[in-house]
Amino acid sequence: MPAFIKLHPHSLVFNQSPSGDCTADLSFSIEQYGLMVRDCMVKLQLYPPNQFHSHWWMVCEDPAQLKVPGFAVFLRSLEKYVFSNLQFSPQDALMQSPESANLRLVSGGNASCELFFEKMYFDIHQVAFHLEAT
Repeated sequence: MPAFIKLHPHSLVFNQSPSGDCTADLSFSIEQYGLMVRDCMVKLQLYPPNQFHSHWWMVCEDPAQLKVPGFAVFLRSLEKYVFSNLQFSPQDALMQSPESANLRLVSGGNASCELFFEKMYFDIHQVAFHLEAT
C-alpha cells in the first residue's frame, strides 16, 4: 500500500568521470507506518539539459529493484527540487563549490561534491516534500 510511505533524502554525492559524464549516489531512508529503513543507496546517471529537458535529469538504472511504491515519482520530484527550485548544477558545483542558504555542499576535490538536505521528507500519498518538525 503506497499510502503512509515517506522517503527521507539525506544526500546526493555527485561525481564526474574523466570523460565529463556525471553520476550521483542518492542516500535516503524509507519510513512506513513509523518503521524506518535507513542507509538506502541508489546510483543515478545524470544528463545535462537538452531539447527535451530544461534542467538536469536523473535516471535510476532499475528503480523497481527497490520495491518502493512511488519511487519514480519521488525521484522526479527530487530532480525538480534540486535542479529547478534550487537551480543546482552539478558541473558548476564540481568546479566552483557554491554556497546557498537552501543546502549544505561539501566539495571532495574537483571530481566530486556532496549535497546534504535539511531535515525533509517526501510523502508518497501527498506527492510533496515537507520539512520535518523539530
